[in-house]
Amino acid sequence: MRHKLPALALGFAVALTGCSSNDGPPNVQTVPAATAEQSPALSTQPDGVVVPLDDNIIATHFDATTESVVLLTDTSELLIGRNLASASPTEALNFDRVALHHAPASLALDNRGNAYVAAGNEVIKVDLSTSETTPALRADTDVNLTSIALTDDSTAIVGTENGHIYSSPLPTSREPVSINEPDIRGLVGTDVLVATGGALAALDRQQSMIVEVFPDRNSTGFSLRAGNGASTMIADEQGRILVANTRDGELLVYSLDRLILRQRYPVADSPYGIAYDAHNDLAWVTQTGRNEVAAYSLATGIPEEVVRYSTVEQPNSVTIDTVNKYAYISSAIGGGVQRIPLDTAR
Repeated sequence: MRHKLPALALGFAVALTGCSSNDGPPNVQTVPAATAEQSPALSTQPDGVVVPLDDNIIATHFDATTESVVLLTDTSELLIGRNLASASPTEALNFDRVALHHAPASLALDNRGNAYVAAGNEVIKVDLSTSETTPALRADTDVNLTSIALTDDSTAIVGTENGHIYSSPLPTSREPVSINEPDIRGLVGTDVLVATGGALAALDRQQSMIVEVFPDRNSTGFSLRAGNGASTMIADEQGRILVANTRDGELLVYSLDRLILRQRYPVADSPYGIAYDAHNDLAWVTQTGRNEVAAYSLATGIPEEVVRYSTVEQPNSVTIDTVNKYAYISSAIGGGVQRIPLDTAR
């Protein structure tokens, strides 16, 4: 069945120069932040292997250094699974449960076996080998951190729900660094931050917009509209930014060395979770409206669907195991974590 896409707002690159100098929201037009569509009940058995897990998972990450799958829950816990590549569907995997002071919103991996988790007004360092936690950054108590990215020089870029962005070197001791004054203001919300090739970008869901970020200049750069309801964003090793335009049903691919929309492709039924398989140059996109995940080749100017799988119910997040060559898809309503071999997607 063909799905007619709603009309898209045109995306023009503009420089954001009039950033607010106070803590109030900017005077701009907004849209309701796009969220994942509620999934129907499962009508097909999920492909691959499903490892039982009752937790509601909001984000899924893979750390190659420790071969760990790191899961953010909708409670004040982070889960670490170290044997997911060999886990059996017949019994629940023993995840390490890391208690946090606040519900986690986002995390970034440092490629040295640590995760930095934005939760409440703190960034917590989690050693993925031992599950030990150490406070890394701390903002004022009324600040709610929503996003984090790490640069190549071990600088943390942290965003807030009211559109502020902080920049701070990671601490070299066990004492947290205080972040009191934002480097950048002017967005409605800083919902996602990504770093790639020395460049940074933020996603503002209420403006459905991606924007260049320059903490060293205390400013943002050019911005582009991302349809009418962009929700999630990742960066790949080639310097591209992949965005799920959930409301309009699209996969969008941007370059960040010069902010340009390079590719767009219709993905119906609420595209939401995104991951990138560098070995096969495939973008994996979950569709919560139909409990499926599809892999798309980005080798040409137009994404091409390569393979499609049935998933767990409410597949809000996906990640790629670059060591053992699996895709992991997590359910946001306690339906488990699904494992699919990457070699079946070629």
